[in-house]
Amino acid sequence: MESNKSPYDKFSDKELVGYYLFILTNIYSGKLSNAMFHETNYLENLAAKRGLYFTYKENIVLSPQKQPILITVSK
Repeated sequence: MESNKSPYDKFSDKELVGYYLFILTNIYSGKLSNAMFHETNYLENLAAKRGLYFTYKENIVLSPQKQPILITVSK
């Protein structure tokens, strides 16, 4: 077993995107500090290894969820 694997390696692609959104939403709402951007960078790198590329825009109002973040996932 590889010792450099993280718990995120077990996430499905959908779970990875959901957690990425969760962290970004909480950073921009002030519940998490800006230091958590290191975590989002880690998630972006992990996704890239899977052939997925995350981009996001902040302060967007989406109906009906009204999430402040819009995430785009591309292959």
